Amino acid sequence: MPDRASDLMNIPLIFLPAMMLGSVAPHWDPPMLVLGKLAAIAALVALNAFFVACEFSIVKVRTTQLDALLEQGNLRARSVKHVRAHLDAYLSATQLGVTLASLALGWIGEQSLVSILQPALAVVHIYSYAVATSIAIALAFAGITFLHIVFGELAPKYIAISDPLPVALRLMRLLGAFYVLFKPAIWLLNKSSNFLLRRVLRLQPIRASELAHSEEELRLILEQSEKSADVTPLGRELVFNVLDLRDRVVRDIMTPRGEIVYLDLEDDFETNVKKAIESRHTRFPLCRENLDNTIGLVHIKEFLQMMRDPHPDLLKIKRDLVPVPEMMPLETLLKLFLNKHAHLAIAVDEFGGTVGMVTL
Repeated sequence: MPDRASDLMNIPLIFLPAMMLGSVAPHWDPPMLVLGKLAAIAALVALNAFFVACEFSIVKVRTTQLDALLEQGNLRARSVKHVRAHLDAYLSATQLGVTLASLALGWIGEQSLVSILQPALAVVHIYSYAVATSIAIALAFAGITFLHIVFGELAPKYIAISDPLPVALRLMRLLGAFYVLFKPAIWLLNKSSNFLLRRVLRLQPIRASELAHSEEELRLILEQSEKSADVTPLGRELVFNVLDLRDRVVRDIMTPRGEIVYLDLEDDFETNVKKAIESRHTRFPLCRENLDNTIGLVHIKEFLQMMRDPHPDLLKIKRDLVPVPEMMPLETLLKLFLNKHAHLAIAVDEFGGTVGMVTL
């Protein structure tokens, strides 16, 4: 009996109403245990943030940035370059890491917060064990969700997207160690997912490194970039013009036949010189009588040098001139120019008649 009285004297007064009502008195964890639980929660949130930052940084970092650092002998850039070369495998590693950290946070974090919050509810005179437990679980769930989303997902994602290079340089070696440690598990998960896609769903898996923006997505990105100073209006216009190459043909951009300045073999040399100087062009089609009899191309530099020749002959300095169909796509024309090292071509119709001229 004295022992019972002694036990009652050791119970905090705030818990006496709970015992009088038949409720169980809350159990307070030692301060060091509470700090340990909070530290575990913080560590799991940080671990989740680490994998999220790794995932977005390796996707966003540009190869040109890494190449510049590699030329300077940066060893960390070499690690990032290796990860970029094996993007599919390392993205799987980040997904595994995020999943493990999230599951551990939900399992350990919620229980830890419940054990911390449950006895604290007695301070606000909630003595029922069932009610206190329910409230503690709800608060713990909300708190863990907030920490996970804000500090474990959104914050590292925005940091990695806004400045991916330094993030990647700092984190890739740790990610590489995680990949080596869990390589068998990553291999098994990839094989299992591929088996599910191929054998069950009859779909062909797409490698992460093969994912590319469609033309519509690129146009949308460029339109949204108007709000950013990273892309100039001229740069956007150039990219838009490149995207238009596939849909446009030679006829859309050619100089019409009536506006072409050409050199005529039937004219005397002085007439051709005057015509070339007045036009201020550097390249001219060389014809006989009219543009339907185009026989080559003359460059202004060689043309003016011939002025010293007492018997100038334009045929001696003519170059080959490429004829192209007026309906040729501009993308094909650009490849033709690059392959033949040409800068000018004559556009012809289906009958072979000259209808215009196109330049690079």
